Amino acid sequence: MWLPSLRGLRAVEAALRLGSFAAAAKELGVTQTAISRLVKEVERQLARPLFERKANQSRPTAFALSLQSGLGDGFRRLETTVAEARRVIDDPTVTLSVGPTFAMRWLIPHLTEFHAKHPEIDLRLATTISREVTPGPDTLAAIRLAGAQVPGFVSDALFSGRLMAVCRPDIAKRLKAPADLAREKLLDVRHSPEDWPRWLAAAGLPDRSRLHVVSFDFSAFAIQAALDGLGVALIRAPYITSDLREGRLVAPFSLTIEEPQLRWRLIYRAEARGHMAFRTFRRWLLAKARAEG
Repeated sequence: MWLPSLRGLRAVEAALRLGSFAAAAKELGVTQTAISRLVKEVERQLARPLFERKANQSRPTAFALSLQSGLGDGFRRLETTVAEARRVIDDPTVTLSVGPTFAMRWLIPHLTEFHAKHPEIDLRLATTISREVTPGPDTLAAIRLAGAQVPGFVSDALFSGRLMAVCRPDIAKRLKAPADLAREKLLDVRHSPEDWPRWLAAAGLPDRSRLHVVSFDFSAFAIQAALDGLGVALIRAPYITSDLREGRLVAPFSLTIEEPQLRWRLIYRAEARGHMAFRTFRRWLLAKARAEG
């Protein structure tokens, strides 16, 4: 869409609003001659006069007056848009939507490192157990278990979403085969009731209704129960990466359940790429994810 010179239109708007070329020149920090030249350029581009020039006075034409309201509103909106864009780009705050277990078991343990490297960034966590994978209106991004396609959003794959049975080493010594789980407590998570049935079916075992099950609201509670020796938990990576690495928990069976497209992902709107603090956090997060495999 064709428009006259933006600088010229700004000079016209200021002259109309302030009532003179001299006042417009003072506000815009240029000479009165420059304002006159800019106005003439817009008149040439529009092929019609905007001011009637007489001796030491210039009066707006009817056409110019018809432009005044729209020009004023337009420049105010443009100024607001630019100010908001600059605020977003310069904003040091990154509000991230995460599940409580991911926050407790992976993200928070790594935040000391992140804040040491980037003390200027204010990373805020909004924890939720919602099944919704996309960031809400008050969050810049989300970390969720999701498929490869998240309509309307950009996503970066982080970690595997595989499920594995884990327990304390002393309990693992009693488990020679999956059938030995009949003598142990299965630590279940209520909001993922399908996990144990899928794993048991893959192992050729009966449904969990015939086994001793202890249920918890969150995976973090089931993990803690496993660490305390209560039983065997079925947990997704990367909740237990450090526990497995340091030997607090072990995986007594090689069987894992994994859907290739289902991974932990960083999910965000495309415009978040213009947010400098978010770009810094994203680079750090992807590097950590690559390091942990």
